[in-house]
Amino acid sequence: MERKKHILFFLYGIVIISLSLITFGCAYNIVSGKSLQENFTYQFLLNLPIGIAIGLLDFGVINVMYKKHRIKNNALQILLDWTVTTLLCILISFSLNYLISGTAHSIGHILKYSLLIIPWNLTIVLLIEIFFYSLRQTEIEKERALYQFQMLKNQINPHFLFNSLNVLASLAYQDAAKTNLFTKKLSNVYRYLLSTHERQTVTLKEELQFVDSYLYLEQIRFGETLQVIIEDDGQNRNKAVIPASLQMLVENALKHNVSSSKSPLIIHITISNNGVMVSNKLQLRNCVAKNGMGLCNLKKQYSLYNKEVSIAITETYFIVKIPFIE
Repeated sequence: MERKKHILFFLYGIVIISLSLITFGCAYNIVSGKSLQENFTYQFLLNLPIGIAIGLLDFGVINVMYKKHRIKNNALQILLDWTVTTLLCILISFSLNYLISGTAHSIGHILKYSLLIIPWNLTIVLLIEIFFYSLRQTEIEKERALYQFQMLKNQINPHFLFNSLNVLASLAYQDAAKTNLFTKKLSNVYRYLLSTHERQTVTLKEELQFVDSYLYLEQIRFGETLQVIIEDDGQNRNKAVIPASLQMLVENALKHNVSSSKSPLIIHITISNNGVMVSNKLQLRNCVAKNGMGLCNLKKQYSLYNKEVSIAITETYFIVKIPFIE
């Protein structure tokens, strides 16, 4: 599928270059004081391979810029790509002309020729930018689909469900009110996951409500060995985050650390204007696989919005900071 898309883009590019060369040739003849038909076919056939070569040059330059020096502002990125490729086109065109003909052109001729190259090259650059934008959107959709699948998979996995059902079975013999509340919280968890798995972002208020339901289930299971402290002034509740991002960080802390009555696991959730920080004291288990897939997927999701997830590990604490999405 990707190969077919690349071939179609290449063919489409040749058509665009051909049409732009026709326009370029007509404009050049007008500027030079010639008739539109004069040497038109010859100039077109001569310049077509040159145009394709310049198109490939533009593609290579923009590809490098896209991977190595991407700017968050798309308009500035296009302007930078256009400027760099246009300067290269002008430099290479006159260098090749000098090597072939041995004639150096005057400044006036270079400026006149450059005024024609600039809009022509802009057409090619915009075409290439559209292609990379299309690829980026496809990549974003794939990453989101993967995260959504992983999010559902993590919560519908047998361990979480069996643990919840075991706790529910125990409560049924002990406390009817707690059993009822536990059932509601469990249903809230799955309702949230099912209702948000196709959404790109949720409000912090929605995420905290989900975390509250999830933590209730886990605190019934762990008892006093799990303590969660949330510092929130309520000023950022309408800001956006990735669905299940906070819950995943809490779950990550539970998965990788031990807790006991003598050494309870304490998780701090601190909300500020810049984002949310989740930290816990390191009390690492010895037999947990450390594949880091959850955090890796979360970082990829935020990178789609040009946001960075900060991870810090000290001798005693594990700290993750996630930004708000504007």
